[in-house]
Amino acid sequence: MAVRVLAIAVSISVAAPALADEQTPPCPVLWGEPGRPLVSTAETAKAIFIAVEADFFPAADPEQYPEVVAEDEGEWWSVFRHRPPEPQPDGTVIATFGGGQLSLKIAKCDARITEVWFTR
Repeated sequence: MAVRVLAIAVSISVAAPALADEQTPPCPVLWGEPGRPLVSTAETAKAIFIAVEADFFPAADPEQYPEVVAEDEGEWWSVFRHRPPEPQPDGTVIATFGGGQLSLKIAKCDARITEVWFTR
């Protein structure tokens, strides 16, 4: 009976540290690297977006929509092309919404593209 109690105590103490760090998205072990996301920065997410955009959506309009934005959504990146607001000399601002440009949802852990849509 004493051996069973000891085995339970050991397995609880081993499992507890894995649950303690909830700030990092839980990623599976890859190539011996536990919990390390493949797409950890906005720059990497933007590079994936630009590569996919060139192949999948050659009608993209980088002149009218010059800025590629990667928004951190926790376990994934939401990446899209848009036109930033344009301040006018009279103090007003022109903002463009939509435009039919490509948008992607890219998983941080494994770089899967789980959603593809066009802005409207």
